[in-house]
Amino acid sequence: MIDTCTRFAAFYGTAYAGRAAYALGYTGLGVAASRFGAQVLLDRLDGADAERTRLRMVRERPLPFPPEPLRWAGVRLTAWSLGRADARGGRRNAWLRALGPAGLGFDS
Repeated sequence: MIDTCTRFAAFYGTAYAGRAAYALGYTGLGVAASRFGAQVLLDRLDGADAERTRLRMVRERPLPFPPEPLRWAGVRLTAWSLGRADARGGRRNAWLRALGPAGLGFDS
């Protein structure tokens, strides 16, 4: 199992009145992104206004996954759409094109 979120990239936050910081949602990309994540967490704990803490991916949390059975239907539709896009030379259908602007998926 891997940790994931709707935007398929890590997200960051703090807890306990800013005394603890966390990074979740690495989706298997933790080795490459862990140094950046550690710097973000240290900046957040320090209260630093750094370029990396102003990034949208650091400031905003991803949308939560929907409850079942909507989650299952969304995963199946997305898997089918990705297979179809592969068979069509990368041309994405309306579902895949809508995911990015909705804040979901790899383009969000």
